[in-house]
Amino acid sequence: MFTQKHQRQSEALLQYGASDFSLALLKEIPFLDLAQLSVNLDHPKVAFRAAWALEHIVLKNTYLIEEHQGLLIQNYCFSNNWSVLRSYSKIMMWMTSKANQSFDLTEVEEESIIEKTFQIVEDASCPVAVLVNAFDILFQCIPNHPWLAQELKLQIELQLEKEASAALKSRGNKLLKALSKIK
Repeated sequence: MFTQKHQRQSEALLQYGASDFSLALLKEIPFLDLAQLSVNLDHPKVAFRAAWALEHIVLKNTYLIEEHQGLLIQNYCFSNNWSVLRSYSKIMMWMTSKANQSFDLTEVEEESIIEKTFQIVEDASCPVAVLVNAFDILFQCIPNHPWLAQELKLQIELQLEKEASAALKSRGNKLLKALSKIK
């Protein structure tokens, strides 16, 4: 349900630019409200803006990711809005990266991320920006799931055959090179 409070928060979100996305924003729109707005199916533009704000805020203040990792993973797995998934995939990239020295993902959390990420990769309508982020997420999960290496290689090669954009070629070839070094 979209309450009057959510309406006010949404109107504020639509006025902000990326430079406004800081911890100060959380005084006006609390983290949980922002997360809820980011998966709102009835207002895709508001969902995008909320996810974009979350991305900027949590990647600058990564302790927030640890505090809300379950919710962030849940929202990533729930969303089908490509604009929202672009932001959430960047958060998942950080969560699965070596840069994350703060906490470990549980096996269930990592499996949920992998499952959703494969859904993204296999969707023919997936935008390149989200697709290359998904490739990175899967690559970063290989240490705990070695079977991903071969599957990811096949997915990248398939996508390179279908799509010849510069972004996909660059990231895809970089990952294929890294995958070739994995035994």
